[in-house]
Amino acid sequence: MFVNKKTKKAVIYEAIKSHLPPESGKVVIASHKGKAAIKLAETLGKQAQVVSVTEFSYDDDTKKEMKKLNIVPVEKAELLIQDDRGMRETLLMFGSGVKAALEVASVASAKKLVKGEFIAVAGEREGLDTIMVMDTEHPLKEQISDPLKQIKVKRFIALPE
Repeated sequence: MFVNKKTKKAVIYEAIKSHLPPESGKVVIASHKGKAAIKLAETLGKQAQVVSVTEFSYDDDTKKEMKKLNIVPVEKAELLIQDDRGMRETLLMFGSGVKAALEVASVASAKKLVKGEFIAVAGEREGLDTIMVMDTEHPLKEQISDPLKQIKVKRFIALPE
């Protein structure tokens, strides 16, 4: 599915719901201020647990709302892709949503917040435009020395147009 400014948010949320891995039911989202994570958790209800990753801190009201919705917040995350110029620039060729989704997926995996299949979601300033099914069980894991690269993109569900 290709996403543009005309794509309704409900279509994005439905795509996430329909691709939830039954084993884990986890969705990792890049959410700068937490609003997108809260909306996603409200939409998914008990179908999935949301892990919200930011390189900043959420305000107290946002943290309270996240706690009510059982969202796992990851604040002040070290975004290693952002610091690796070659990797960052290569991933930006696919769009900032792809880079951000991979970044938060690697953070959640490194913190052991996800195991097996899960969904990574991110987007541009206008909203979510990238959905990927990820897996922490990369078939070549033993051959990959960098833990950041030991996760696997299994499928792209949505990409920016």
